[in-house]
Amino acid sequence: MKTKNSPLIHCITNPISMTQCANTVLALGAKPIMAEHPGEVKEITATAKALLLNLGNISGTRMEAMEIAFGEALVRDIPVVIDAVGVSCSKLRRDFLLALLGKRANDSCLVIKGNYSEILATCDESYRSEGVDAAKGIEREEVARAAEELARERGAVVLASGAVDIVTDGERTELVEGGCPELAMITGTGCMLGAICATLLAESRGLATVADACRLLGTAGEKAAKDSHGGAGSFLVKLMDDISMGGEQVMQRVTKDQLKLYLVTDSTGLSEEEFLTKVEAALQGGVTFLQIREKDRPTLDYIDLARKVHEISARYNVPLVVDDRVDVAMAIDAEGVHLGQSDMPVDEARKLLGDSKIIGATAKTVEQARVAKDMGADYIGVGAIYPTTTKVKTIITSVDTLRDICEKVEIPANAIGGLNKDNIDVLKGVPIAGICVVSAIMKAEDSYKATRDLLARMDELEIGKGNSL
Repeated sequence: MKTKNSPLIHCITNPISMTQCANTVLALGAKPIMAEHPGEVKEITATAKALLLNLGNISGTRMEAMEIAFGEALVRDIPVVIDAVGVSCSKLRRDFLLALLGKRANDSCLVIKGNYSEILATCDESYRSEGVDAAKGIEREEVARAAEELARERGAVVLASGAVDIVTDGERTELVEGGCPELAMITGTGCMLGAICATLLAESRGLATVADACRLLGTAGEKAAKDSHGGAGSFLVKLMDDISMGGEQVMQRVTKDQLKLYLVTDSTGLSEEEFLTKVEAALQGGVTFLQIREKDRPTLDYIDLARKVHEISARYNVPLVVDDRVDVAMAIDAEGVHLGQSDMPVDEARKLLGDSKIIGATAKTVEQARVAKDMGADYIGVGAIYPTTTKVKTIITSVDTLRDICEKVEIPANAIGGLNKDNIDVLKGVPIAGICVVSAIMKAEDSYKATRDLLARMDELEIGKGNSL
């Protein structure tokens, strides 16, 4: 996920983590500038593509510089990340943060970042904690409520970092799991996350980009912990190595858990109300990933229906991809697209959709799966395992081929094609991320119950434990 145009990222940050932040920006293919003199920051910010303000180890000079730079960023609609370091232990910093936020009178791109304690303190003047680390035992639900309230109040994306990162714009909330204890062994990893956010926002704005930043650092941390020698020094070196890969090999836009029960919609024979009711019942039952497929629907009607489906899936925090139609996916800002062998090539779709969107691909052979992976696909749909009524011509893929793809191609793979709770036993022991179904849920009289029964059978057979990644 390296930047394409080497954007300039202006970072006004603390000297403790300045080097690590600068190296993080460089690792992602961007250019850092760490200028903090009040006399020069206005002209520096004016030429930047994003601004990072980090309140750690605050000083009078940096406070003055931040005010000037923030004002210039607002005028020029430059994305800003404010890392609220220490606002839970320092009234000075909290007051300064609120003063900065009070100067913003437009809807420019703004991310407010902090750990759980810092987000709570930003919302509640009476909240205090010791030092710059988050207090122990804070309930995630409490932080999520505070973050959502702050996001709505300030018209911003709020990132509450912790064991589970909470990213919200007040309407949608995404929970990002991952990371490792080793990230706490070295100073400045939270500041590095702020630098990643600013760098990625320079080329793609919004909640999804901030969530991607969290995934990038978390997954890089996990990989570094596995590959290092157990000490803080080797871990930091490996962490920077993995970040410098730009997320191409470490960041997951979609997780294996999300792919466990993947529903492909089918509106045939249903009214719009019946269709949407079935989709929502399936989401209530536990569907973890959703694809809307409307082969013959006119474009305007397709966009209208897809937008309604997206509104429902967003309420359940379930990703929605559009089958084949990159234009429809872009029109409704879906989480991504799924492409068949005769559709737009994955790499061309990536150019149009950007780095933050999910792209799935269909493959029937190991070679097709490898090509899709090399082009940038995030997951593979493999099949059909059984004949299916949803396509005129079905080419059967053997379970042995499915297993080969899982073992030889390093992105998650799902089985698809005629699957239901009574025939998925053939997949037991195959290292798939999950299964894709259509009729098993969409043609069921009770979509909720069908979903619950499928999940129970999958758990019984231990299907969906993930591939070799």
